[in-house]
Amino acid sequence: MELSEALPLLTENHTAVAITVGAAGKAQSTIVTTGLVDGELCWISRGRTIKVKNIERNGRATVTVIKLDTRRYITVEGPAAIHLWPEDSAKVAAHVKLLKDVYIAMGRTPTQSDEEFAQTMADEKRTVIAVTPESVYGSLTQR
Repeated sequence: MELSEALPLLTENHTAVAITVGAAGKAQSTIVTTGLVDGELCWISRGRTIKVKNIERNGRATVTVIKLDTRRYITVEGPAAIHLWPEDSAKVAAHVKLLKDVYIAMGRTPTQSDEEFAQTMADEKRTVIAVTPESVYGSLTQR
């Protein structure tokens, strides 16, 4: 399946299961909310969670986005980039912009002022995980 075929489901649905591989080689899965930003499937995490540590170790993730009412789904597999909260204050504005872009893509436009949003993100050390689609597959049709 081509990514272009999956775009409607990926942009209109945000509930997903993210799967990473732990140090012992076992799958670790969790429910996330996703958004498509610049061709990458993204989600936001607090700091250095198990998901983040697993991706740091092997650089990959699998994410299945689900349309709950019809049970249609798209799975995206590929290399995953981690955008940690920057230690360099000169990079904070760009990171906050990325966070805001992801929240908007997830259908969760922030209601706080830009300053309040930035402070909340800083307090929680919010991290963006971005998966570059290498393999895209799923079920888009009703049976």
